[in-house]
Amino acid sequence: MENDAGGKLSSVRKLIISVRLINKNVKMSIFSKFFSQNPKSSDPEIQFGRFTDTNKSAEQYKSWDYAIENFDSEKYLVAYTHLLDFMSNTEKSNVSYTLQNGILTFKIHQGSKIIEGEANTKLFSACAKIVLAENPPLGLMRILLENNFDLKYARYAFDESNCICLKFDTFVEDGSPHKIYDALKELATEADKKDDVIISKFDGLSPINRHHTRDVSTEEINSKYHYFKQTLTSVLNEINNGTINAFLYPGAISYLILNFIYKIDFLIKPEGNILEQINLIHKKFFNDTITSVHDKNKEMIRLIREFEKISFNEFASEIYEVSSTFGTSVPEGHQRLVEIIDAQINDFDWYCDNNFPVIAQAICGYTIGYSLYSFALPDPTKALLKLYYSITENQLFQALHFKDVYVSSDQKFNKSKITSAIKEIIKDNEEKYGKISVDLSVLKFENTCAFCKSYLSLLKTIN
Repeated sequence: MENDAGGKLSSVRKLIISVRLINKNVKMSIFSKFFSQNPKSSDPEIQFGRFTDTNKSAEQYKSWDYAIENFDSEKYLVAYTHLLDFMSNTEKSNVSYTLQNGILTFKIHQGSKIIEGEANTKLFSACAKIVLAENPPLGLMRILLENNFDLKYARYAFDESNCICLKFDTFVEDGSPHKIYDALKELATEADKKDDVIISKFDGLSPINRHHTRDVSTEEINSKYHYFKQTLTSVLNEINNGTINAFLYPGAISYLILNFIYKIDFLIKPEGNILEQINLIHKKFFNDTITSVHDKNKEMIRLIREFEKISFNEFASEIYEVSSTFGTSVPEGHQRLVEIIDAQINDFDWYCDNNFPVIAQAICGYTIGYSLYSFALPDPTKALLKLYYSITENQLFQALHFKDVYVSSDQKFNKSKITSAIKEIIKDNEEKYGKISVDLSVLKFENTCAFCKSYLSLLKTIN
């Protein structure tokens, strides 16, 4: 781990510093996270977007400070209990531990995986079982061996039950809370990414430790699958048959693809192979080694065409609810969103003024989706971005039995419901974030292009 003298901070230090800056003068409420996820009790309790670990309470920050103090005093096991308290969510559903007879044992939930570990006065160890592999394929073994070189703390290994695992251990004298947090985060997030992916790519593997995941109703999966396929068909049709010249305007094609994958990631929240493809497409576009936008588009189109092969059963196997401990997105304040909007608004105006409304709308969707995919934003900002999707993708929300109809069957916006929803978000977050002002007068409802741009303008007015 790099120290402060080297000019670098561990991920947990970055998290704490960033979140404390974002949440300065914030009044923390034990129920705020629950109500911000689903402010209307009559709506179904469907989660949107990936887990972020930025909503730490004042008590959790105290736990972090106690962990540091006890570790410095060589009270290692006590320090680790405070560290686990720091990582626990409000409901205490993601982390459990016991400390008896000088041995600390613990379990941590991260998506589809459970990390189990223990510590004594000498050694700290943790392990996540990924898949059962009675006869592991040679190709998989080679991949895991190569992946070991990319890991800083954890390593792939086999246990006595022929399970492929990720393991980490260290002497407690070297196991500071910073190091343990970073190591557990690497181990947990890597294990969570790998299980569904390698099971889908290799035969002879069996899932393990999946009893803690929560099933989603068949009706919800049906609605999401229909939306997934319909949206994919629409994007591919626009790329192949749209009015835009893909050779002259390759950036337009990029916007279409990125808007699509970010929507799918936030609204459907797939796990496993679909998520892996989404992450790969994102990396392809932002990979500096591919300098031509045409080449990037070619690769991204090839990857999204893989989605055409996904059957309903394959899709259904990747839709389930989980508890998590570690987020993977970077904590940012509202100003970061404003900067992203400013960077895209000129492109939006050009495509809108030159009669390419589908591309213009994709630019707005890209701005919203990229922000949600890449950053852990403050609660009111995230809620307003979700509302944008609730409006522009209202057919999906109606299929999922959300009660508010923001867009009529003849594509007319319901001005009163939209403005009421914005006011409700502001009101729900003022106890936690203090006085929030927003200029509703900038909203325009005459057509979709005008509304999308005006909604981005509204987001810029938030104080």
